[in-house]
Amino acid sequence: MTHPPCTHPTRTNGVCDTCGDCIHDVILNGACFYCGTTDIDPHAISPKKLPDVIAPDRLIRKK
Repeated sequence: MTHPPCTHPTRTNGVCDTCGDCIHDVILNGACFYCGTTDIDPHAISPKKLPDVIAPDRLIRKK
């Protein structure tokens, strides 16, 4: 997933017709819906971005 993005203009269901590159847009049960790959980093594609450092007041259990 570190290779440069595909620049070909034509895609069918998210997969490039020329080189086979996939956009991995729809993930179901840990696999890409379009190409079937399971080699996907869930943190990289997650819409929820976690902070690098958790604030100390969030580490204390509330009573």
